[in-house]
Amino acid sequence: MPGAFPPEWTRAPQPFAHSSRRDWKQQRESGSLLMSQPDRAHSDRPKVEYHGEARLGIDVSVECAVLAGGRRGYVMRSLRQAIGMRTNTPVPAFERFCAEIAPKSLSIMTNTSSCFEVQMPHGATGIWVEAGILKDLAGGVIRAALANKLRANRRHLVEPCLAIMEALAVTGEIALIDEATGYQHHREPAALQDLFARLISKTAADWKQRFHPDYYRALCRLFGFPYGDKHRPLPGIIGQITERYVYLAVFPKEIVDEIKARRSSGKLHQWLTDGEGLNLLIEQIKKVTTIADSSVDYRDFDARCSQACHRPGQQLSIIYPKQGAR
Repeated sequence: MPGAFPPEWTRAPQPFAHSSRRDWKQQRESGSLLMSQPDRAHSDRPKVEYHGEARLGIDVSVECAVLAGGRRGYVMRSLRQAIGMRTNTPVPAFERFCAEIAPKSLSIMTNTSSCFEVQMPHGATGIWVEAGILKDLAGGVIRAALANKLRANRRHLVEPCLAIMEALAVTGEIALIDEATGYQHHREPAALQDLFARLISKTAADWKQRFHPDYYRALCRLFGFPYGDKHRPLPGIIGQITERYVYLAVFPKEIVDEIKARRSSGKLHQWLTDGEGLNLLIEQIKKVTTIADSSVDYRDFDARCSQACHRPGQQLSIIYPKQGAR
């Protein structure tokens, strides 16, 4: 029946100019914004060198990405979720929202030099958008709410946007991205020297237990090794896991290498500063212990850690479901 359905249900979708059929299908299904630009070969896409998630509140986070050369930005799909919108919000709807709430953000997204397709560290592709847009989006929502111009069906956006503005009031967007991705450790030689001073102690501290027995018990379970026998040394792979997923997951390789070079005896953690260095270590130990406790076996654990503790250039693995899961 003519007029039985809303126009947007019956109107045939029009792909962006120069986009391939596959690109348009991916865009339509995922809500990822693809600008009007020639379809690039996979190897020609700019590559994300540093990638991580920034927590801005209890339920607010955004994916941060740094390109080769140091350009900072975000993964587009996470921006919509960060401000409280659905990740599958259609592109035209998001553009209309930006035009009304944050026109500057719309200009950033429609500029092919500040918003384009990139290759992610895990091999997939995503849409990268330049830093500066997060504050503008959140600020636009807050301004509209204060002016009583925010629609009733958008009022749920206020709370996450307030969390974003409060987080950015303490840490600017560039610092936020650098911290989330680890890029702060690689910006310049002086930054690395500063990091040495912040994380490495001038002298080794007295030994204290930093790795709780639960950590070793959880790892040994993955291999069926008994834990608690003082006369039986731990298998070598436990040490390899500790280096890879505890130390190298939170400290740059240069820091770990420097600690190894300084250590003549004792443990690596005895050379970490009492504060920032040990705090990073302890939090990572808890994280790895939790992953080990929830993993089926070592293969599952390794896959989960490769996702949770990803470092640039690292090959990611498949996460295996728990036995009996449907």
